Amino acid sequence: MTGSAAAAPAAAPTSKDPALRCADLASISIPAALLGEPSAGAKVVAAQFHKAGEIKLQGLDGSATFQTPDYCEVRFDILPRDPQAPLIHSQVNLPIPWNGKKLQFGGSGYNGFLQTGVQPSRNAPIHAELPLKRGYMTAGTDSGHQITITGPGADQRGSGASAGSAGDDPRAASARQYAFAGNDEALRNFGYAAYKKTHDAAVALGLMFYGRKPARSYYLGGSEGGREAMTMAQRYPKDYDGIIAIDPVMNWTGLQTFSNHIGGQLQAVPDGWLGTKTQLLAQVVRDTCDAADGLADKVISAPTACLMPVAKALESPRCPSGADEGPTCFSEAQLAVIRAAHRGYDFPFPLANGVTHYAGYLPGSEDLPGAWSKWEAGTTRPTAANPDDPSVSRLYQLGSVYVRHFIARDSAFNTLIYDPRNFQKRVLEVSRIMDATNPDLHAFHARGGKLILREDLADSGQGPFNSLQYRDAVAHLMGQKATDAFFAAYVATGLPHTSGGIDPGTPGAPAYGIPGRIDLLDVLENWVERGVKPGAGLMLTLHDGARPEQVIASKPMCRYGTWPYFTGTPGEGANGAKYMCRTAH
Repeated sequence: MTGSAAAAPAAAPTSKDPALRCADLASISIPAALLGEPSAGAKVVAAQFHKAGEIKLQGLDGSATFQTPDYCEVRFDILPRDPQAPLIHSQVNLPIPWNGKKLQFGGSGYNGFLQTGVQPSRNAPIHAELPLKRGYMTAGTDSGHQITITGPGADQRGSGASAGSAGDDPRAASARQYAFAGNDEALRNFGYAAYKKTHDAAVALGLMFYGRKPARSYYLGGSEGGREAMTMAQRYPKDYDGIIAIDPVMNWTGLQTFSNHIGGQLQAVPDGWLGTKTQLLAQVVRDTCDAADGLADKVISAPTACLMPVAKALESPRCPSGADEGPTCFSEAQLAVIRAAHRGYDFPFPLANGVTHYAGYLPGSEDLPGAWSKWEAGTTRPTAANPDDPSVSRLYQLGSVYVRHFIARDSAFNTLIYDPRNFQKRVLEVSRIMDATNPDLHAFHARGGKLILREDLADSGQGPFNSLQYRDAVAHLMGQKATDAFFAAYVATGLPHTSGGIDPGTPGAPAYGIPGRIDLLDVLENWVERGVKPGAGLMLTLHDGARPEQVIASKPMCRYGTWPYFTGTPGEGANGAKYMCRTAH
């Protein structure tokens, strides 16, 4: 290392005062040899000791106040070997007292902003303690590039898709923000290496501060962070005792290609744009399938059984001329969009790990605020000129970013004419870096690792069945009994992408809302540390906004292969005890 910074010591800390130990970390550099992926080492850029207190955190569910312990906040940069590659910005938080465990948080969207680790366990009840307050050493990273986020709700798959400042030309802003995709080292960092380097650096800093390494290490992420979580199990099985993945975008190449195809290519044709027809689609789905789970409540609990009936039912509201004749019918081009959205996308050649198909969406909850209206339709028809316009569908924004910057490496490329066959070599290169689809989890299982997967079945930001089919692939390779011993997959019905629940009174939902809260970190701890295997159903809850500890609705999140069926009487739909998990028929 250059400069006067000291190399990371292996000795135990010399001071008993945690504030002084924290200050000592400000002068530390970490040799590249301690990081498990190639780098030029890491350097601490700030170390600040915080006294216990309250902080207000802003997230998808609004703002909330949380308690923090005494802790040392350490920000560090991981240096690239390629001088043209961006730095990796990371953070580790070292609490007093420490529970002896480490928790690393995953990112979202295309990443590019720092996950500080001072955040809740994803989708936990809002009154739950922060993992940091529970004594976890926490860590996070920006994955090795920097994107300027604008607008609320950054923590979602759409993060950074409309990055830039007011008045900035969207195409020029996009070219700057996603230039990292053309740098080999930066792309590898985004794909997998940044999370490994952050883990190793955090462990080294924790060793200096506490004098010992973590006894347990966990990874928690949703969406892109869920892809990272699955990547950790596949690439670095010795690093983690337990992993939680929520709606992981693990078939990343498939998702982005599907997104450009559904959001852009099919809706750019005459009469193809869905516009406001997502409300009509939701009504057709409900009329066809809503009561099949024992309760007509606007929630489709067994959506796979609904696919064929819905496909048939959609023929009835077809516009007689085949053209768009208004809000009460679908044009033939709009039906082609919906059919393709449900069917998924087939590649003309195998991706990494032999994957050839991306599974599409399942029916249900299309008219929830911000669901199909945002992801699939937008408020503006897609054109070759407007992929960075925030009013087009999220799918077109995100898919076109992938095609232009990761594959064509041309910010002006017209993604409406994209054909993967014309870029096969590059598609495979990116797929091998980004896709978390390797079903061989023998090493993770052998070291005693445990994996919990949650899929929200009304997800319109990514196809929920891709990770469930991955679970099937693991069982096919490793055997059902062995897979059941370490890999638990659950399905949450009626909920959109990485949702923590839908509030009472929301259009498109039951009057009492849709439960979505559970602290899976508790479930994972019990499994890893106490041998308590998660059950056939885990209870999701919905809480009173004014009194967060009060549960106002509940519903089971069932093991994959089963779905919640209502066994109660009318008026009891908010009572999770009135459901049972069973197979669809």
